[in-house]
Amino acid sequence: MTARLLQVLLVLSLLLNGFAIGGFVFRSWIAPPIAAGLLPPPPPPPPGTPGVPPRPSQLDIMTRELSLDTDQREALRSLIEQNAAQRRQRLAEIHKDRELVAVEMRQPQPDFAKVEALIDRVSTLRGELIKENLRNLEAFEPKLRPDQRERMYGTFADRFVGPTPAAAPRPGQPGQPAPRP
Repeated sequence: MTARLLQVLLVLSLLLNGFAIGGFVFRSWIAPPIAAGLLPPPPPPPPGTPGVPPRPSQLDIMTRELSLDTDQREALRSLIEQNAAQRRQRLAEIHKDRELVAVEMRQPQPDFAKVEALIDRVSTLRGELIKENLRNLEAFEPKLRPDQRERMYGTFADRFVGPTPAAAPRPGQPGQPAPRP
């Protein structure tokens, strides 16, 4: 009877170890991204959602970041308003082209030449927006003090480049999933 009990305990121990190893394998190699916490955060709620403060305007952001006085703020406001219609038109074109890409990609047989042309057009329009922003910064530059000018161009450079790998959290840091082998 003790031999039989020993065999049962051995089998139960093997089962427990097998399930523990299986859990580690599932978590490391098979788990869906949502279970591993790898999906990006959801987009912010739309403007006007109750309980969510309104998104600050471009003017408010620059005023705060550059510590603009009232004269500088008014000069920036007029510069932004001068180009607002053209900027809205470009953004509407980008949105329309992105929707066309989505519609085409949902087709059973998408026309990849058409999709590539639309993507090239979106890239061109985005490039024009960035160049227009740079021209606006250049026009606004004479109204700034040297320290404000330096911060303005530094901010533009940081936003243009995006987050650097050194600033991005590395895998294995707290809150980050461990790298997959």
